[in-house]
Amino acid sequence: MAFTINNGALYQLFDRPHMKIAIESCVGVVELWPLQTVQEMENDAKYTEDLQVRFSCTMARAMLRLSHGINPSVAEAVYEGMDEIPGCDPEIVQALTRANQAYDVMRNYSETNNADLFFEAADILGIFIDAHVETEVRNILQKIVEYIRQSVSLGFDGGALEDVNYCYAFTTTPRTLTGRFLAALAVGDGLMNLTCEGIDDVDEQTVRVLPVMLYINELCEQMAVPPIYVGDVTLSRMVALRNAVREAGRATPLEENSFCDNTFTITADNVIPCAGMEWDHHAECLRWDPKRAEQEAKDEDERKSKEALAEKFNLMTDAMKSMSYMDDSDDSGDSGEGADAA
Repeated sequence: MAFTINNGALYQLFDRPHMKIAIESCVGVVELWPLQTVQEMENDAKYTEDLQVRFSCTMARAMLRLSHGINPSVAEAVYEGMDEIPGCDPEIVQALTRANQAYDVMRNYSETNNADLFFEAADILGIFIDAHVETEVRNILQKIVEYIRQSVSLGFDGGALEDVNYCYAFTTTPRTLTGRFLAALAVGDGLMNLTCEGIDDVDEQTVRVLPVMLYINELCEQMAVPPIYVGDVTLSRMVALRNAVREAGRATPLEENSFCDNTFTITADNVIPCAGMEWDHHAECLRWDPKRAEQEAKDEDERKSKEALAEKFNLMTDAMKSMSYMDDSDDSGDSGEGADAA
């Protein structure tokens, strides 16, 4: 099987409105790198923890095929190490635990380029991958490693190459970030097509793309692109639409190319808006200032208090006007009676 990305499929997305909006948000994160203050580093650590918790919810829901979401507080507790939670279905706790284990395994990929981590994560998630598919996945992962090495061109010789962590330099140039991000999605498209080969059940396909979503973030890290997050509803819709393309015979045969223009377009159209929202959230998290937040909360309380007092004053004023009107009416009535008597 070949894996050749059709650059034309990527280029047609460069100037789309949703792509431009998302990349503006991406720039909003990258322009804060490298982080300068202790507060920014603490904020980033909290963001990273929260991202894993949200990913674990998505993965657990997919594994259990739940029609409802998972309580974030339960996911946080499992992330913190709890293996029993009163009142919570043990299956949910176990699924969250496995999801966190898979996440922890894959987040080492960007530092090591060790393809075994992808299959270890898949195994933890209960995904069986055929030998021929594994071979093709490994080929793609290695191809990307070699491409990044050649692009970075650090000039190491021989075996030293194996010990170097290759990452692109930071950039805030929108078109460069767009190209890097879409390239990561394109690689993900090829991997999804492979991992879902021969699987007709859409729910099972949703589970099988989970390690690919984790890999995409690892590749983004190597390309100096902030991580993304796709919620369970969007993920399920994306997989269902990709499957519809396959069922309609509009997917490129895997024997020809594991990259497919049609499935890639669906993947991109679903992921790009989610990525933009995630980058907005990431930048907001990094910029969070506890002192400023405390002052803003205080100002908000004062504003509400003033509005409440003003409303109370207006009510009292209206009541006094009403009473004055009634008194005037009574006086007018008394004057009239006196005149009749005369």
